[in-house]
Amino acid sequence: MVTPITDRQTLAVPVQPTAAGPVETVVDKRPATPQRHLPAWIHSQAAIARRTARTVGHHPSVVWIGWTARGWWHIARIEHDKMVGDYPQMIRTARAQLKTVKGDVSKESQFDAVVHRRTQQLKDRRKNYLITRVITAVPVAGAGTYSLAEGGLWVAALYAMAAVTVGVLKGRPRSVDPGKVEIAAADGEPFPIADARNRTEAAECVRRALASEGIQVKEVEANRRYEWGWEVTVHLLKGKPADIVSKAPDLETPLDLPQDGLLCQPLRASRGRVLLRLVQNDPFAKMPSAPERKPNSRRMRDKQVVAYRMDGQPFDVSLLGVHVVVIASSGGGKSVILRTLGDILTACSDVLVGDLDPAGNGLAPLAEAIGVRAIGDDNMGQIEAILEQALKIAKARPNLFAELGMGDNWEPTPEDPAIVLVIDEFPQLSDRAKELAVKILRTGRKSRVQLIMAAQEATVDSLGDAIADSIALKIVGPSRHQDIKQVFGTGAGADGWRPDRLHPAQGEDPADAGKVYIMGCGSTEPMIHKFLMLDVKEATRRGKERAAAGRPTVGRRSLDAAGLDHFGATEEDRLRSDLPRIVMMVRGAFAAADDPDFLPTGDILDYLGTHDPDAWALEQFGDDETKARLAGAKKLAGELKRAVDALDLDVSTATVQVTGGARGYRLETIKQITGESSVQAA
Repeated sequence: MVTPITDRQTLAVPVQPTAAGPVETVVDKRPATPQRHLPAWIHSQAAIARRTARTVGHHPSVVWIGWTARGWWHIARIEHDKMVGDYPQMIRTARAQLKTVKGDVSKESQFDAVVHRRTQQLKDRRKNYLITRVITAVPVAGAGTYSLAEGGLWVAALYAMAAVTVGVLKGRPRSVDPGKVEIAAADGEPFPIADARNRTEAAECVRRALASEGIQVKEVEANRRYEWGWEVTVHLLKGKPADIVSKAPDLETPLDLPQDGLLCQPLRASRGRVLLRLVQNDPFAKMPSAPERKPNSRRMRDKQVVAYRMDGQPFDVSLLGVHVVVIASSGGGKSVILRTLGDILTACSDVLVGDLDPAGNGLAPLAEAIGVRAIGDDNMGQIEAILEQALKIAKARPNLFAELGMGDNWEPTPEDPAIVLVIDEFPQLSDRAKELAVKILRTGRKSRVQLIMAAQEATVDSLGDAIADSIALKIVGPSRHQDIKQVFGTGAGADGWRPDRLHPAQGEDPADAGKVYIMGCGSTEPMIHKFLMLDVKEATRRGKERAAAGRPTVGRRSLDAAGLDHFGATEEDRLRSDLPRIVMMVRGAFAAADDPDFLPTGDILDYLGTHDPDAWALEQFGDDETKARLAGAKKLAGELKRAVDALDLDVSTATVQVTGGARGYRLETIKQITGESSVQAA
């Protein structure tokens, strides 16, 4: 159809000269030849075959034959599933587990019994299926055969039509729910995600919500629906994933989600794609409790389930050679997390568990199964003694590797177990205890001397670089926003690691207590986990049962190599709780330097400036460095003297000078002040 032109255009025509006479016109009366006329032999045989197949393939009879075959194949698969059920898969799983425990006689017999039991159950199921089908099919087949014999061709044709009809009904294409929307039409008004009845509607719901916040997307695909909500992938047209992460609270309104119900995870494989989890209900409503773990039934290298992910997958981990940090604010479930980890470790036959808590009651329910304990703010000396002994063992064990044929790492046994010290309220440790703990973090992994540290917040001065350098498993529950960077690293918040959006328990409302983000030991996605629950009563029962079965102690080989006669604190190690802070900080400076006999004043001032910059940073004493150091040394001497006077001790705090060196303090002097030395006065 030609579109009419409204504005007439006038073309300039050149003036032709007048002809002198009539013009003769020649007309060609031959038949016209088509512009493109190719004989059939030019076309390739492949092209002819393709056209023929296309024509035949679209014929109704061929289409119905295909539908019929697919329908009866579908019926056959259903019947096969009824006959065998899930038993083939369970048998394969049991056989795979049997291969993984080669060498463990007890477990081999256990899984071998499972394989035989499942195989017999499969045979019984097949037998019952065949008996049921034979009882049903024999009368029907007999009647059909009799009708065919009597009716002849017409009955056979009727049977064929019935077979085709059933096959077509089962095999015809169904309406497909693609779960994906292309961005082409004009945006509509957002609607609640609860109104979405299928994947396509869920994708459209999210698309509209994003459009209402000015986020331009190329594609939205609803991946899967869970009992708790939807999982949706968004492909951005422009911008960056942080645009969605930052607007997550605003998007919850058009989606009609609970507070902090939208979780965002940028995908590493494609930075333009973001995985959204729309949480409408509690993902952990049906989560099981902690499984039964019999005394000494596990080894430290065994993987054990400690938590479940929000998608229902278990998070199992082996704690062998793994340092752990747990950060959760008050009411965030820190005690539950530590109790679950303690339950796992005290069930192992080759682990000695230590409980160090300067501010609470630690792992009290499991106390009877704990190897060494030092709790309370008046037990700082015992905490330091245990940490010092553990550090000596960590440094001594590598000297035994070659002698015992252990390779590059200590191999825990019930006779010479791994040592795991659980330290709650880490920031409340003394400076010396913190320094000892940091040294264990950096030297203890190969010796299987490990720490599980817990705190309400990840402060720079208390945890510092130790988290990033040495800790493999990082667990963060409800916490502050600044804790994200300190524990997970810079930029983790923009990548979806948002424990600051979890809420601690308030009164009788548990909120998000026990829910955490986990990084390390195979967990790389910012997905909410929840730790298994072990109540106090059950933990107490397990602790008594494990203590009665016997718990391991540090072996003689490790003690001799470390120069120790025992592992654990005594009453003599108890440190007075009224020591001034300056005394503990100076003691921490010596511990950080591996307790030398002498430490220059300048080194002590550098340590104090790092751990308490508001009072001891060099710039606090002036711009001239030399004069500032002299002023700092004078302040240090004065505060130590006042501390000794307040403690009523006859100890000289005067500095000493080594031959040809700087002035400073002796370790023995500081130990006399802290009470570690037997030399005391008044």
